[in-house]
Amino acid sequence: MEELTLNELCEGGEFNQKCKFGKLVSGHAVYCKSPDRNAPVKCRRTWFYGEAAKNMQDEDCPYYEPNKNLTKNA
Repeated sequence: MEELTLNELCEGGEFNQKCKFGKLVSGHAVYCKSPDRNAPVKCRRTWFYGEAAKNMQDEDCPYYEPNKNLTKNA
């Protein structure tokens, strides 16, 4: 079985996340590719909906930066 690097797994998912560091691995998770060493490996903020989402949006993350390449269909 071929092993893939995290960068290869995340390839192509950068246009559908609100944060420019969010990289979607299809059917799996959103990984944070922030250059900051303290950033989490996986973005957990995309998991919260409704009342639980209060203060847990992408924009609330200290590592968040807007994604200028976000597509309208995301």
